[in-house]
Amino acid sequence: MRIDTALFLLFLGVIAVVQAMMPGRGRVVALLCASLIFYAVSSVSYLILLLGLCGLNYWAALSLSQNLDQRRRTWVFTGTVLVNLAVLIFFKYAADVITQGMLRWNGHAPAAEAGFAVPLGISYFTFQMLACVTDAYRQTWRIDHGFTNFVLFGLFFPQISSGPIPRAGPLLPQLVGGDLPVVEDRLEGVRLIAFGFFKKYVVANRINEYVTDVFKDQFGTGTLAALIGCCLNALQIYADFSGYVDIAIGSALFFGIRLAPNFDRPFLSTSVTEFWRRWHMTLSFWLRDYLYLPLLIRIRILGKSGVVLAIIITFAVCGIWHGLTWTFLLFGIAQGLALSAEILTKSWRTKRLKRLPENVVRWSGRFYTLGFFALSQVLFRAANVPQALWIYGRLIHLNFSGGLAQLFAARPFFFALDCVAIGSWVGVAYFHRRATSRSTPWFVFLCGLLIIFLGRLGSAHFIYAKF
Repeated sequence: MRIDTALFLLFLGVIAVVQAMMPGRGRVVALLCASLIFYAVSSVSYLILLLGLCGLNYWAALSLSQNLDQRRRTWVFTGTVLVNLAVLIFFKYAADVITQGMLRWNGHAPAAEAGFAVPLGISYFTFQMLACVTDAYRQTWRIDHGFTNFVLFGLFFPQISSGPIPRAGPLLPQLVGGDLPVVEDRLEGVRLIAFGFFKKYVVANRINEYVTDVFKDQFGTGTLAALIGCCLNALQIYADFSGYVDIAIGSALFFGIRLAPNFDRPFLSTSVTEFWRRWHMTLSFWLRDYLYLPLLIRIRILGKSGVVLAIIITFAVCGIWHGLTWTFLLFGIAQGLALSAEILTKSWRTKRLKRLPENVVRWSGRFYTLGFFALSQVLFRAANVPQALWIYGRLIHLNFSGGLAQLFAARPFFFALDCVAIGSWVGVAYFHRRATSRSTPWFVFLCGLLIIFLGRLGSAHFIYAKF
């Protein structure tokens, strides 16, 4: 069940009503049943798999919370981590390789659609479980809730598809509290859901067509079209993913549950380092706490070289997590190199930039950060390295022969609508930041009106749903 559909809104409304009618503990059961139904619609067999993994990780967290000898704790921790990673690697990478190999062995051409279906939200679920087990091993978190509550934590339906990636410490107590949400929470949730639908259908889906045309060279892409395409590609990814997160967080608010924020106005960042503190925050902090810092501790003897190596390895893993392709690997390495360069030059830059006006430094930093983000996202979008190099080639070898007409030679009317959609995003975002409980109906009405007249409905899944 996709969360950007009318069916999901109906499902959400029914569950909210049912939960409100239940007594305290019954509300927790209602949420658990809703989460199981939500996942079962996708796949009953994979639901059984995830329930089994919940059982394994619950047992491991419970065992690690007890006073065991260190050797046994290490064996429990290591074994549980390996099982989680094995399941993730199989479904994200190995299953497809095995299927393609079998097709070749039998003399059939590999098909794009061939292979195992990936369990819904397997990456985000695995990260949740790994965080729980690691925190229990480090003794920074102790499990004190029953297995039913732990299953609800692992399968909570608003965030199971694409995050945010929750931590057990902040989320579990909210899930088991059984308190009814206040009216303000639900109204805030309504606004977030409306804003998420707007960003998905009016912004992300609409500009997707132009970006697709640029990357496929549908109208003889020159430098100007390639540049606009790169910028719109960055906007599309942000609108698409943050739109999903808004719907997920807004849906959780219907039950009085606050999920961790995943974005904090990343386009205002003045460095790539700051950008990754504001972009996909739950993943960034997960990588920091469970990959970067443990790795840095083991190679700290290398000094600054160890810091650089840990950063590059962390972001290389981040890139491969998105997909086992050269473009994703290069995307991750590019992020790691940018962060490393900023760390190594921080002292030098601080001495020289303090002589310049603060506004000049801030806006220069934003321009540099957005430029790097837009260019690196070419690797994220491109089907392969040659296509990415082709886009970069259009930017390097200047060609303005087509003039302004080249921007919209294929679809001038739709290009104009793209501009209107982006402009309306600015206005709706401004309204959303200042919206109150009293203005909620007007905000929802505005989003609905824009979706009807500007939106591209029934097209394009959420980009991060495939990760």
